[in-house]
Amino acid sequence: MGIAGKSWDEYWLDSAHDRNLFSVIAKIYRRYVISPAVRHYSRRYFRDETGNVYLHAGCGSAESDGRIGFTRATLVYMDISHQALRIARRNVAAPNAKLVCGDIFAAPFRAGSIDGAWNLGVMEHFHVPELERIFADLARVLRPAGRCLIFWPPRYGLSVLALTSFLRLANAVRRAPLVLYPDEVSLYASSGWARRIVEPAGLVFERAHFGVRDLFTYVVLIVARPSSRAAGDREARDRAGSTR
Repeated sequence: MGIAGKSWDEYWLDSAHDRNLFSVIAKIYRRYVISPAVRHYSRRYFRDETGNVYLHAGCGSAESDGRIGFTRATLVYMDISHQALRIARRNVAAPNAKLVCGDIFAAPFRAGSIDGAWNLGVMEHFHVPELERIFADLARVLRPAGRCLIFWPPRYGLSVLALTSFLRLANAVRRAPLVLYPDEVSLYASSGWARRIVEPAGLVFERAHFGVRDLFTYVVLIVARPSSRAAGDREARDRAGSTR
């Protein structure tokens, strides 16, 4: 996958045992800052209805999902790391939850079987060609009109600036570099940059949220698979345009 720094199994194994200040602060931040934001956007864009299936594609510890509160929809928690899923099993409280070990490049689900997907702090660890593959597979598993909610830290995000400054200071006085997580190689740059990544997959860029709700931590990118009718209309416009 072209990711440097810690592997995901190393990261989650360390996370499960760490009691240092950074680990404690991160857990508190996820629980009391990020989790309410996940609840807000999940309830805004997803529907808690029987038969609906939503995928957390790269769930990690699932610590940020505890406030979603869905009781009728099925929530599927997928991660490639067995260590992450062991931790997530302790944190997931949704009554219709399922845990799946799977690859975000080729999720083990039928085409058009998922009503929506979300993740947090995943995309920045992949290079652009890999991101295009990830969005292509998300588009494959989404049902028409299904949405993805991508919580993506931007270059100008508060947590990015704070952690970058902290690591720069810490590594100035350490003999061995301090490595906290896999490298972040694709921090969110702009709406135009994101469009160029998601639209080749056949997804529609709807909007991007950024604000105080999560203390300026993430851009929440909202992309959707077009409905069958919208896709047909677009194909008709393309055909008409090609005949002019």
